[in-house]
Amino acid sequence: MLRKLFILILACLSVAGFAQQEEEQFIHKHLVRADASIVAGVLLKDNINCVHVNGNLEYYLDNKISVRGDCNYMLGSNGLTTDSMGLKDNHSVMLGAAYHFHTNNHFDPYFILQPGFAYTSSYNARYSTLSPDNTKNIYYKPVISPLATAGLGFNYYFQRFAHLFLETRYVYGQHLSDAPKPMSLQEFRITFGLGFNLFVIKEKK
Repeated sequence: MLRKLFILILACLSVAGFAQQEEEQFIHKHLVRADASIVAGVLLKDNINCVHVNGNLEYYLDNKISVRGDCNYMLGSNGLTTDSMGLKDNHSVMLGAAYHFHTNNHFDPYFILQPGFAYTSSYNARYSTLSPDNTKNIYYKPVISPLATAGLGFNYYFQRFAHLFLETRYVYGQHLSDAPKPMSLQEFRITFGLGFNLFVIKEKK
């Protein structure tokens, strides 16, 4: 993860010279941006590492406020909690607003706040006393669990139709199942990559 982050930073620096030559400000009203990326996460209460794929769509109401929707699909997690509870599903939809801190260049730092809900299901792994390799999983029915999330990140618009991004966020929620012990959905997530942008309404000069 750190190596990929270092590569991303180098990529940002490599395109900085090109972006500075552009006189047009890409960040303004009616901008639409979208991206899809792989997200690394860790469930903070149980120290379970997760991998998600995320897609989002964002519309700028003006230079500082935008509306954004996210869809997140968990590809997998690394195992069980200390009490042998694990998550089978943890897919979410979130909708909220972002505040963009004004700059005079193509750098676009922001704070985002989104409520949402998650489709979650869990299982309990019971190990055989005769053979540790012999396990029996007990699955609990899926439920809809409310979520709240807040994050910090930035977009770097190095040309009119593309941008780089980096985002970290905190997700708060609880898996509301009928399992013996409900699981916390508190998670720290980080993602970065390449996104795309367009202008649905042309700005008047």
